[in-house]
This record gives sequence, C-alpha cells and structure tokens, in this order.
Amino acid sequence: MKNNHNTPLNFKEKSNSKISFIASCAALLLLILLFNQIDYNMIRKPAQDAVKAAEAARQKEEEAARTPVVSTASVIAVGDNLYHTSLLESGQNESGTWNYDHIYANVLDEIQAADIAMIDQETVLTTDHDSISSYPSFATPVEVADAVIKAGFNVIESATNHIDDYGYDFMKQTFDFWETNYPDVPVLGIHKNQEDANTIKTLKVNGITIAFLDYTYGTNNSGAGEGNEFMISIFDKDQVAADIQKAKQISDCIIFVAHWGAEDETMPNEYEKQWASFLLQQGVDVIIGGHPHVLQPYGRISDDKGHSAVIFYSLGNFVSTQQELPELLGGMASFTIQKTVLGDNTTIEILTPEVKPLVMHYNHDAGEYGPYMLEDYTEELASRHSVRDLIGDEFTLDNLKAKYKEIMSMNVKPSTNTNLLNVRFDWEGNMIDKTTGEIVEDTESIHWWEYYEQLNSPNDNTDNSDEDNYDDSSYDDDSY
Repeated sequence: MKNNHNTPLNFKEKSNSKISFIASCAALLLLILLFNQIDYNMIRKPAQDAVKAAEAARQKEEEAARTPVVSTASVIAVGDNLYHTSLLESGQNESGTWNYDHIYANVLDEIQAADIAMIDQETVLTTDHDSISSYPSFATPVEVADAVIKAGFNVIESATNHIDDYGYDFMKQTFDFWETNYPDVPVLGIHKNQEDANTIKTLKVNGITIAFLDYTYGTNNSGAGEGNEFMISIFDKDQVAADIQKAKQISDCIIFVAHWGAEDETMPNEYEKQWASFLLQQGVDVIIGGHPHVLQPYGRISDDKGHSAVIFYSLGNFVSTQQELPELLGGMASFTIQKTVLGDNTTIEILTPEVKPLVMHYNHDAGEYGPYMLEDYTEELASRHSVRDLIGDEFTLDNLKAKYKEIMSMNVKPSTNTNLLNVRFDWEGNMIDKTTGEIVEDTESIHWWEYYEQLNSPNDNTDNSDEDNYDDSSYDDDSY
C-alpha cells in the first residue's frame, strides 16, 4: 500500500500551528504597541507638551501685558533736628557716656513702620564733647546721630544754613563719621569731594529706585573755604536743573529737599513758590521743605504739561527747645510711592500725602524731652511743658490743634514769576542778583496775618501782594 503524502495534519499539529500564529501576532502587536508608546513618550508627547507650553507661555505673556505690576514704598519725613543746650545736656550720663535714644522714644512706631524715613540734621557733628555747642553756632555730638539711626531714620538731609557754622574741619568730622559708621545711609546736600558732589544719592526699595537731592538757599557763614565750594549744595538754577536731569536717568522717582523760606513764617514766600514751580517743571515728584522752624501748608502743584508734584513747604521743627507755640508744632510728612509697570510703560504716583502734626515736649524739671504725635499728646503733658513758664496758658492741647488747622487751611497760590531764581543771599539776608550784583526786592510775598486780613475782607479790592513788606532774613531766632 502506498503512503499518502497528502494526509491532513492531525489535530495537535493544527493546534500548535494556530498557537504559533497567534503568538506571533500577539508579539507583533505588542511590538507595535511598544514602539507606539516609545514614539508617543519620546516624540509625540514632548512635541505636544512643547506646543501646550508655548501656548501657555503665550497666554501668560498676553495676561502679563494686560495686568500691571504694582509695587509701593512708604516714606515719612520730619523737620529740623536742632539740639539746644538743655537737649545736649539731657544726653550726658553720670557714668560719662552720652546717649540720646530717649529723645525719639515716643515716635519710634511711626518712624520704623516706613520704608524710607528722612530727617533734617540741621547741624554738623563732632566727636569731641568739649567742642559741642548750641546757638548761635551749633556743633552736635555724634551720639545724636547714633540715636537718629537707631530710631529708624535712613536718609539724612544736611544742606542747611548751619552746616558751615564751624567751617571745613567740622564738616570733615561729619563726613568721616557717617562714612565710617553708616556707609549705606545716604547723606544729602553735603559732599566730601567733587566726585561725591557729582553723584546722585539713591535708594532702591521694593523695586523702586528713588533719587534724593538736597539744597539750601545759603549758609550763615562763608562756606567750607576757597576751593571747597562743592561741599555744600546751594540753590543754583543751572546746577539744580542738571542734577535733576541726571537723577531722572537713574531713578523712578525724585525727592527734592529744600532749605528755604523765612523763619517763623507759616505762609510760603515768593522765593519758595518760584523755586517750587521751577522744580515742578524739571520733573521732581516730591518737594520737602524746611528752615522756617514752623509748619507751612502742603498740597499738590501741577503744570500745563500734565506733570504734578507733592509739596510740603515746611515741616517745622522736629526736635528743639524753642519757645513759641508754632515752633513746637512740627509735622511728619507721609506718602506712598507707587510704581506701575504695564508692558513697556512705567508710571509713578505719589499716593495719600499728608502731614501728621507733632509736638515737641520738654519739661526741664522732670528731664522730659522728645516729640510726640499730636494725636498721642495729652492736656496733662501740655500742662507740664516748660514753655508755659514763658507763654503761660497759650500752650494748650486745643491751641495746638487750632494752630495746625489754621496753618493747613491756608491756600498757597503758585507763582509764575522767575525773578528770584537767580539770586544769592548775603550775610544780612538780602537777595542779590548773581548777574548784576544788585539787591533784589521781594514785592510779592505776604505774611500769614495779611493772608487772613485779605481773606476776611472780601469787599477790600486792595491787592496787598505787591507790598514790599517781606524780610526773607537768614537770621536764626533759635537761641534757646
């Protein structure tokens, strides 16, 4: 019988064949799935993620372009830190040490809450306790400066009429002290060398760069000597304009400190108002004034180009032992600098400017010295104030509040004149034209009481603003 080569595969062989085929298909499918997953993880998913990330970044960029970035810096400023004899003596301890921390104890919270705290250090400093002095020529122990920094002040204003009371040597002591002990604290208005005089002082706070300038109308003496004219910043139209333009290039905001005005006069004079208008035109954001030893009004000024500035004409005294109620009523200026960045545009606003009234308290018998916020001052403290030995019942809490309200209610009319922008002051306080050398008369300024006379005489058509009745003297009535 012949073998049949076409005999069908038996069942087992057929089954094995099917299993092999299925296994091959499954392996192939697994490979396909594996390669697909590898392709997804290594190629397609990263590509998709990149597209999503790019889209998210685009949306975020568009959102950022529509959403402003806002940052703020808070600022306070006070007036003259002027140490008379009793204040100097209050810092001497029996142990032989000197300390003035007690002077600022009642206002620490307000000072330390601010990002920037400015003070007008009216006088030069000395390390020699045998050389300290009060009126008429001031030299203040360096321990006062230590107390000022410890209290929280971090910007020192020094362009004042008293800064050259003792000439170059004491000014050098002042520079050396600040540079050695507090090198990061900007000291304004006085300069150790020409390079320092050419440098604009700045601070950067919360992403806001603030530039500071400080000028005085003049000094009581002849400066720091020939060849050292750069040491004191004295008002000069061209130099002020150049410094402001330089400050604009490196800052977001400019604060200008001005030592100007007439002493014991609560109404800003023509010199102040003309310079205020000039500073506004140059692009200053905030103007902080001092020297009159009394408060003057504050507010906003603006020009026809849409620029505005906040101005505090005078903050009066911060620390002193002067002897009139208005001289003991000072002010703490406060405001917030807000920087807004939207795309390529940056804007600066000065928000919530105000002057919070201060009272300089002293009781010689009890050894109490130091300013209070008026809101914290009491009638009991007022009744113990040593100034009552001189002016009696005039010094009361109600009268302090009334005087503050009276001063701040005055409306200061801006000036468009320019005849006082090119003057210097001689030793008698006369304004001298820098070009002609002739005395320049102030025919525009009025006293505060004349302001109220005009205000209370609505039927009086007489314009008293042209009367030559204003003596912008540099004499200091601060001998107490």
